[in-house]
Amino acid sequence: MFTRVHSGSIATDNEYSVACAWGDYDNDGFLDLFVVNGKYHVATNSLYHNNGDGTFTKMTSNTVGRIVSDAASFSSCAWVDYDNDGFLDMFVTRGSGEATPGPNFLYHNNGDGSFTRILSGNPVEDSGVSWSCAWGDYDNDGFLDLFVTQPVLSFDGPVVPLPNRLYHNNGNSNSWLTLKLAGTASNRSAIGAKVRVQAAIGGKLIWQMREINNGHGAGGASLLAHFGLGAATNIDQVRIEWPSGIVQTLTNVSPKQILTVKEHQPGNSGVPSFTGISRAADGAVDLSVSGNPGLIYVLEASTNLVNWTKLGACSNVTGALSFADSKATNYVTRFYRVSIP
Repeated sequence: MFTRVHSGSIATDNEYSVACAWGDYDNDGFLDLFVVNGKYHVATNSLYHNNGDGTFTKMTSNTVGRIVSDAASFSSCAWVDYDNDGFLDMFVTRGSGEATPGPNFLYHNNGDGSFTRILSGNPVEDSGVSWSCAWGDYDNDGFLDLFVTQPVLSFDGPVVPLPNRLYHNNGNSNSWLTLKLAGTASNRSAIGAKVRVQAAIGGKLIWQMREINNGHGAGGASLLAHFGLGAATNIDQVRIEWPSGIVQTLTNVSPKQILTVKEHQPGNSGVPSFTGISRAADGAVDLSVSGNPGLIYVLEASTNLVNWTKLGACSNVTGALSFADSKATNYVTRFYRVSIP
């Protein structure tokens, strides 16, 4: 359930907003919000800093630079650490609300809470009308590449098809880590998981955080968690906070790799077992399971012992749990299994 928040600048600002993206640009462990304004109007964008207490502060150009004062007809945005220095940068596309099409905008994070607009290079020199953008490492070299979409336009004249653009990131010597999460008790794509990485960057021990979701900007985002690590040669900790409540910690992880992590809870010894299965007159099934306490159990069902469907994940606090399968009324035969991720 959700309750609409009516206070604070995010809820009270009146702007031509068309896209937004969440990202922890100052590495304080809290997601900040960037809002794109314009598309069919010339406007400036907004950056809201998360204060960590449920409130946000709207940033000004005196603090963060031109990222909130440059005016154009903006259309979409995406956070990215394009140079793998350990700080999220911002890319913003330009829409069709200007008489003369212009280039897109790339802002480099200076690491002190401010941004500098990059003025050279193909992504910020190519003029045109751009709708959306997405970053992804298409050649798995550890540096995120950029894809920009452009629309088919007709300004009261002939239809003008505009080609999309793919920019390859040539990279540098900085380290990186990409994590691909596979949920078991949580959803398979690990949407909602928070990934935190700790490493020494520039002589300081820094925590970075990414949240797995596909709701950034106007073009979606990768479900991979990518971290730039500067000159770090070792990753002290990788902490994964799964939606199920399971927390996994990896230590002394080597950088410059794509690492797949399957959801797994510590202390998952022992094999759970069914202690009772009963079917009511209406066809619903009640299940009872016993095993070691304090663990999350995953219950699955099948009609053929080959294809299994996850019914849910339950917390076994006391060593015994019960689960009702109301959908069993749809099946003559139903098989069940329980496991500990």
